Amino acid sequence: MIRRTAPRFGLVADVHANLQALEAVLAHFEAEGVDEIWCLGDVVGYGGDPAACATLVRERCAGTVRGNHDAAAVDVRLREGFNPHARAAIELQAEMLDADALAWLGGLPPLIELEEVVLLHASLAEPDDYPYVMGAWDADRELAGQTARWGFYGHTHVPAGWRKPADGEAPQRIEIPAGSGAVRLDGPGRYLVNPGAVGQPRDGDRRAACAVFDRVAGRLAIARLPYDVAGAQAAIRRAGMPTIEAERLEDGR
Repeated sequence: MIRRTAPRFGLVADVHANLQALEAVLAHFEAEGVDEIWCLGDVVGYGGDPAACATLVRERCAGTVRGNHDAAAVDVRLREGFNPHARAAIELQAEMLDADALAWLGGLPPLIELEEVVLLHASLAEPDDYPYVMGAWDADRELAGQTARWGFYGHTHVPAGWRKPADGEAPQRIEIPAGSGAVRLDGPGRYLVNPGAVGQPRDGDRRAACAVFDRVAGRLAIARLPYDVAGAQAAIRRAGMPTIEAERLEDGR
């Protein structure tokens, strides 16, 4: 069912239990005066504060789609495909989360349809397998089945964008600013855009990423926000997560 939404809303993806980054992003949205916030999945995984992040996202977001780490916190079978440190982290986090939080994560939908917008974590074509959109071929796979004008996804932890001008034409890469900046999504065709990761960026910029989308203007404003990286690293170590998760926050890799 297609849900109504505000014409201007915030987008977050891949929070990954990084409370310090999430708080910086939520403060940005408050300053921007957005009407709603939507989450593109992976609330948990990697970071040191899964319970606090789950609570904040539930309280502040109008809706959240299911990420692969969210699903794996509940279903142990899904952890088999994780690398060793990701698996160790999600196993620890499953023990840190109470029954209510786990039930919420387990009940998240694979996608959310809004007016002219679809929200997903990794894939519209294969929502339960979580493939990555890394290039034009992957984007074409997704856009082929996307009926909404705009699609927003996460999973890769890297800001990226694609436009399919018309059926039968190959997707064109959209230029995404290296830092904060606006992207026009008002041309003909269908769009698929990743706003970047809140809690664990992997594009060489350690700042938290998020975006504000104006559906009426067809404009996406991406923001890169400094946050207390040292505090997030300390939380990871305090929780007993693999040390690599703290180290990679240093340089956004």
